Amino acid sequence: MKKTPNKIKKQIEAWLLNYKKKQRDEFNGYEGFTFFDLLTINEKESIKSKVNLRYLEIPVLVLKIKMETHILNTTERFVYIDGIKEESIEYKDFEYHSGYKHIFGKGNSVARKRSIKQNGGFQDFGLRKRSGDVIFWTVPTGDDGFAFWNVTKKCELIGRKYDIEKNI
Repeated sequence: MKKTPNKIKKQIEAWLLNYKKKQRDEFNGYEGFTFFDLLTINEKESIKSKVNLRYLEIPVLVLKIKMETHILNTTERFVYIDGIKEESIEYKDFEYHSGYKHIFGKGNSVARKRSIKQNGGFQDFGLRKRSGDVIFWTVPTGDDGFAFWNVTKKCELIGRKYDIEKNI
């Protein structure tokens, strides 16, 4: 099925709104996982300067991880930006999330797990490709990480079901 980049953008945005059970005007761009369009001009320009966007590719959502580290969801792929390095996974290659790796703290005789439900932490999070490879990127734990997980797991549909119209 063919879809324009703008229709794919609207679909991804709808997934976030549905998951958060909010209206778009309830977002302000300062959330940890938010709409790219709502970021400040400086934030948008900083992220765009580190990503080679393709013809008609649209930035849609951004997961803020640390000062210079983000995951950008575009209409075509996930882009992990760490400082000046960029790594991406195409939606057509994405199968599903494999979830968080668990971090074990040091203890006397029993290792303790840090809860992935707590806000303020970071853990490696796996994105499984159709090839079977799992790519791990560090993402926040808690609300923002779970929103990213639940919204972006649906990006597999874009890669599997849609052909992006490039002749607009």
